Amino acid sequence: MKDLYRFCVGDSHIKTCKPCQDYARSASNEFCSMAIVSDGHGGERYFRSNIGSEYAVKITRNAIDEFVKEMNNQEVCLFEDKTFTTSESDTEKTNEKINQALRWLFSSIICQWNIAITEHALNNGLSKWELEHGEEKYLTEFENKRKETDSTFEKTYGCTLMAYVHTSSYWFAFQIGDGKCVFLTQSNGKIECNKPIPWDERCFLNKTTSLCDSQAIDGFRFCYQGDGNFPVAVFLGSDGLDDTYGDEEGLYNFYIELYKLILQKGAKEAKKELKKTLPIISQRGSKDDMSIACVYDDSHSEETLKLLIEYQVGQIDKDILDVENQISQLKEKIVDMNDKDNLNSSEQIDLNYAHKNIEKLINRQNLLNDKKAKLYEEI
Repeated sequence: MKDLYRFCVGDSHIKTCKPCQDYARSASNEFCSMAIVSDGHGGERYFRSNIGSEYAVKITRNAIDEFVKEMNNQEVCLFEDKTFTTSESDTEKTNEKINQALRWLFSSIICQWNIAITEHALNNGLSKWELEHGEEKYLTEFENKRKETDSTFEKTYGCTLMAYVHTSSYWFAFQIGDGKCVFLTQSNGKIECNKPIPWDERCFLNKTTSLCDSQAIDGFRFCYQGDGNFPVAVFLGSDGLDDTYGDEEGLYNFYIELYKLILQKGAKEAKKELKKTLPIISQRGSKDDMSIACVYDDSHSEETLKLLIEYQVGQIDKDILDVENQISQLKEKIVDMNDKDNLNSSEQIDLNYAHKNIEKLINRQNLLNDKKAKLYEEI
């Protein structure tokens, strides 16, 4: 497996002189491949969340390395023939030994993160930028804490965390907070897109769980699989991407296009493209920071590329069918209204809108067919 990552400051942060609060990394070694993303909180209280997210990712990378090495020292692989994803709705189906092992990993990350941010806070007073841009009550609170014994600084450095780990015999993923972890899997000669990490309903709009929560350990969600089934690619993205693309299919298509670019032109060109386009996506979309990290398989690039295109064609076919159904319904409505001897002003307006909507739908139908034809040219 290979890996790739990229993150950039959001358009709104450029305009307000804020640093990028996202941080991402990916890595591959002899033991595993991994992708990690952390999104620092944007509120005034979390004025060092950019540092918090960087520490979270670096600490998690080292903790994962140690965890995988420890698993390799076990006589029997803990994950062997075990599986738990969102397809298993009953959390009691999780394996207790795996639960304990992952909870140990999460506890280690939280503990090391708290030690790191406390050390940073005690060794680094308020910067010139923080004094110029920070909210006074939070800056005062921070300085007072630095004078106290046993102070904690979680809120100042608050951030989310998400990771995927791929080994030769199993994979696992975990998350606290928002953002999406998207799996691309190959099944029965088709590509499927899904989000196997159970979702947390507390992550809604601008609310999210976080490493800075008092009971952060209970906010971690996870999934794993050790039965020999592996995704062909996994993409992690901060909520800046989620908010930009809105629906699931829009986000899935973005990652599929990125994966296609990797397979067609290589990771180096894909990184160049992300460097160029992520700031544009932020400007046109959520205006938030953008971060992506992924792990992918490029060993069967031609076959995978064909399946990715077929998936996209299938989604377009669904859209075309939906448009055709809407056109059919509008035509029936027009026929029914034309059968009336006299239409009142409201009905006449309704009839005019029906004709205009048909024109719009036909234009969309043509655009979808053109898009489908271009996809076939890629095969």
